[in-house]
Amino acid sequence: MAIKRIILLLMVIGLFTSCVTQPAKYVTYVPDTVTVFEVIGAEIQYLDIPKDNNIEVLSLTNCGLDRIPSSIKRCKHLKRLHLERNQIKHIPKWISSLDSLVEINLNFNQLSLSKSDIRHLSKVQQILIGGNGLEKLPRNIGRLHCESLNLGMNKLHSLPESFARLNSMKSLIFYENDFDEIPEVLAGFKNLKHLDFYKNNIDEIPDFVGDMENLQQLFLSFNKIGVIPDTLRNLKRLKYFYIHHNELHFLPEWIAEMDSIERLGVGYNHLLDLPDLSKMKSLKEFDCEHNLLERFPWEIVEKPDMELIVVRDNDFIFTDEEKVKLNKASKIINLVY
Repeated sequence: MAIKRIILLLMVIGLFTSCVTQPAKYVTYVPDTVTVFEVIGAEIQYLDIPKDNNIEVLSLTNCGLDRIPSSIKRCKHLKRLHLERNQIKHIPKWISSLDSLVEINLNFNQLSLSKSDIRHLSKVQQILIGGNGLEKLPRNIGRLHCESLNLGMNKLHSLPESFARLNSMKSLIFYENDFDEIPEVLAGFKNLKHLDFYKNNIDEIPDFVGDMENLQQLFLSFNKIGVIPDTLRNLKRLKYFYIHHNELHFLPEWIAEMDSIERLGVGYNHLLDLPDLSKMKSLKEFDCEHNLLERFPWEIVEKPDMELIVVRDNDFIFTDEEKVKLNKASKIINLVY
């Protein structure tokens, strides 16, 4: 029976010395029988991959690599290449010859992301290049054909004009960058399902976000947003909406009409009151902690199918009778107050 998976934790597979006058090299041998091969935390100086192999997933995490091992070009069946937490600076040309490659993870490396790097990645559908210290993207970024792009934990503050060509994208992550606004080049991204601008410096949600009709997850927490615009009521497929740690003073009444939302996070704002959210048919999780609420939202506590409600650190004052009522409710749902 063929071996399908091998994981190496803090170890290497062999020690090879070519001759006495050369330093020893760590050689990691990849058996030709595996489909999944993972190395975590072991220094790799040479990766020995047989010509005829069946590898579909190759993961080399925190292995001290300063380049992508050229032997990987032999992996004609490779679908997912994970190279997190190394010191890789460039994308080799031969990456484009891996016709089966669907995903490449280069989070936390030292990429400068040149124009040639973009050309070499043009066939990959899912690209993760977060945590590389990127301050700008190359002008030819529009040559990519990916449907998912993770650019989180960089230093980006704008996007090139060619980024507009990526409007078939389904997932975009700009978590923890330096954006002061959601770039206008995203205005035509109507296929997006996931948009993440957590931890930026955004103070306004542009109207075109409301045109992203397929959006299911919108993450805007840890910004400086003061108002939720009426255009967001057009997001009929939105399931997760997180806008905690902002500058909101009120929630619009129409948000109660958004039947698709399952999880709503508005904690750490300046909210004085809430609309009747019990009307939200799909709502299961709600967090409004650390606001200025005086009226306790009893209607949402009594809403059927609620699973989690977080209301702590507000200005509620409870009677003894209400405290008993809360205690009973907390035995039915996960109620944090």
